[in-house]
Amino acid sequence: MKYLNIIFVFSLVVLILSGCSAEKGKDNVVIDLNEKPVRISSIKNISGFFGDRMELNRDTYLKNFPIDKYVDFIVKREHTDWDWTQAEQHGKWVESAYLSAIQSDDKELLAKVQEVLDRIIKSQEESGYVGATAKSFRSAERPIRGMDPYELYFVFHAFITVYEETGDEKALVAVEKLADYFLNNFGEGKQEFWPSDLRYPENVHKKLAGVSNFAGHSVHYSWEGALLADPVARLYELTGKEKYLDWSQWVVSNIDKWSGWNSFSKLDSVADGTLGVGELQPYVHSHTFHMNFMGFLRLYRITGDATLLRKVKGAWDDINERQMYITGGVSVAEHYEHDYVKPISGNIVETCATMSWMQLTQMLLEITGDVKYADAIERLMINHVFAAQESESGVCRYHTAPNGVKPEGCFHGPDCCTASGHRIISLLPTFLYAENDRDFFINQYISSQYLGDDLSLDIKGKYPESEKFEIEVTSGKAVDKTLNLRIPAWCTNPKIKVNGEEIADVQPGTYLELPASWNKGDVIAVEFPMEEKWLKRAHHSEYSMYYLPGGEHMYKETPTDHVPYAFVRGPIVYALDMVWNEKLKKDNVDLNKEIKIDTGIVPVKVDKPGVDMLGPVYLASASLGDTKVKVNLVPFANIGQWYREGQTKPDKYSNAFSYGIWLYNK
Repeated sequence: MKYLNIIFVFSLVVLILSGCSAEKGKDNVVIDLNEKPVRISSIKNISGFFGDRMELNRDTYLKNFPIDKYVDFIVKREHTDWDWTQAEQHGKWVESAYLSAIQSDDKELLAKVQEVLDRIIKSQEESGYVGATAKSFRSAERPIRGMDPYELYFVFHAFITVYEETGDEKALVAVEKLADYFLNNFGEGKQEFWPSDLRYPENVHKKLAGVSNFAGHSVHYSWEGALLADPVARLYELTGKEKYLDWSQWVVSNIDKWSGWNSFSKLDSVADGTLGVGELQPYVHSHTFHMNFMGFLRLYRITGDATLLRKVKGAWDDINERQMYITGGVSVAEHYEHDYVKPISGNIVETCATMSWMQLTQMLLEITGDVKYADAIERLMINHVFAAQESESGVCRYHTAPNGVKPEGCFHGPDCCTASGHRIISLLPTFLYAENDRDFFINQYISSQYLGDDLSLDIKGKYPESEKFEIEVTSGKAVDKTLNLRIPAWCTNPKIKVNGEEIADVQPGTYLELPASWNKGDVIAVEFPMEEKWLKRAHHSEYSMYYLPGGEHMYKETPTDHVPYAFVRGPIVYALDMVWNEKLKKDNVDLNKEIKIDTGIVPVKVDKPGVDMLGPVYLASASLGDTKVKVNLVPFANIGQWYREGQTKPDKYSNAFSYGIWLYNK
C-alpha cells in the first residue's frame, strides 16, 4: 500500500446543524449522522476479558434466564399491582437475546428468542396493548397502569430492533399496533401523562410523592410517561408516518405543563451553565431523564430543531463535570444531586442508569462526531459495566458503588437492573465501529474482527491490559477508505505506525485520519502509553442520608479534610479488593479506617493472581493497623468475582469481602 500523508484541511463550510441535511416529510430537515453504527452481524470474535464476559452474558445468563415464566406473566395479563420487576423482563430480554444471537451467530439462542417473540406478539390485543396489565383494570379513563410506559418502552425498542435486524414483518406490525394504542388513548383532548391528580396550574411547583396512573412514580414529574416520545419517534424514522412524529412532538411540548416545574424549558439554563441538572425539579431520576434525552436527540435528527440538541449537550456536559464517577458511572441513589454531591458507597451507580447513559452518549457521538463521547464510553466500558456483572452467573447488580462489600448485592432480582445489565452488554458491540460513506471510525479498541462488505480488519492485542496493539487489514481486495482512529484525550504521547512508518503529530482527543488505499496485510501499530498515578479525590465530602416522603434517598454533605485517593493506569481505575488479598487475613476490613495506603510509593506491576481477570495487577505499600503490608490493586472491572477459587464460597447475601477504589493514605 502506498500510504497517503495526512493533510489537515480547515473547511470554510460551516454547518449550522451537525451533519448534512436533506428534506423529509413536512418542513422537517433530517440531520445526517456524522457516524453511523455498523451492522452488529459484521462484528465477530470479540476476545479477551471483554469477549469472555460477553459470552458469559449470552451463554450463561440469557440462555438460562427463565424467560418463559415472564412471558407467561404477560400472556395471562392479570397484573394490577404496582410492582414493576416482572413486566419489564420480556422487552429487554428479547432485544438482548436477538442482538447477542445475531452478533455471535448463535442459532440456538436465535431460535429460542424467535419463539418467545412469536408468543408475545400472538398475545397482543386487537387494541394493540401488549403489556402485563389486566384488561379489567384498564378503561378509557385509565388505559394503562402507571408503570406501563416504562415497561413498554423496552418492548417498543425490542420490536423495532428485531425488524431492523431481521426484517420480520410481524415485529413491525406489532410495534405499530402498540404505538397506535397510545395514540388512540393519549393526546390532545384525550388522556395526558399527569404525574398526580393535580392539573395545571394547580400543580406548579408542587412537591409530589407516591405513584401515578399514567406516568409512573409521581416524583418523576411526568418524565416517566414522556419517555415514550423516543421509541415512537424511532418508529417515525422507520415508517415515515407523520402521526408518530406529531405525537412525539406533542409529548415533548407538554412536559413543562405536566411536570409543574418547567423542567424541559429549564434545560436551556443548564446549557447556559447557570443551573445544574439536579436543580430542574425536586427529584431528577437519572435513568428516566436519559431516556427522555434520547427522545429529544431523535427529534432533533428528524426535525433539525437545534434547541433540542443544545439542551441535551448542556445536560450531558453538566453531568460529566459534576455527577460522573471516576469509573464513568453516574447516578446517586438513582438520581442527580446538586453541586458535586457524590457519595462513594451505598446505592450508587445504578445499572439502569449505566445502560441509558451509554446509549445517550453513543447517540451524541453519532450526531456530533466529538471524540469526548467515545472517551466517556471507553471509561465506562472498561471500568464499570463488567464490575456490575457477577462473574459466575452473569447476573448484574442493581447498584455498584466505588467502595462496598460483596457478595451482598450481587444476587437479586430479576428486576429492572438485572435486565438492563444484560441489555447493555448485548449492545456493546454496536459501540465499537462506525462508518459514513468513505470514512470508517474505530472508536473502541476491544480485540475483535470487523467483516464489512468491502473493508475488513482485525484488532489484535490485549488493550487496555496492554498499551500496544495492532489493527490489521484483512480485506480481499484494495479498499479506498479513510480510517479514523480515536486518539483518547487521556493519552499524552500516542504513537501510531502504518506499515512501520511513524505518523507525526498525533493529537490526543481527536480522530487521526488515515486516508489510503488499504490492502490485505496492511498493519497499523498503535501504542497508547498509560501513566500510573495516584489521584486525590476532588470535591470530597462526608455525606449523610435523608429521605423524601416517597422514600427516595437524598444526601447532605459535610466538609472534611479526610480525603481519599485512587490509583489509575491510563483509562483503568483500580480497587483494593479483598478477594485478591487473602494474605491480609481480614477479608471484610474497614477500608475507611483500618487500611492506610502509602501514596508516596508508586505501586509495582506483578503477575495476575487470576487467569481470567483483567490486568495488569499492581502491588502497593500500605499499613493494616500498625503492621506494614503489601496489597494487590486490581482493575475495578474484576470486582464481580465474590469468592476465591478453590475455597468454600461465602453465603451469597453476606458481607464477606470489602473492596474500594477510594483509599485513605498515611
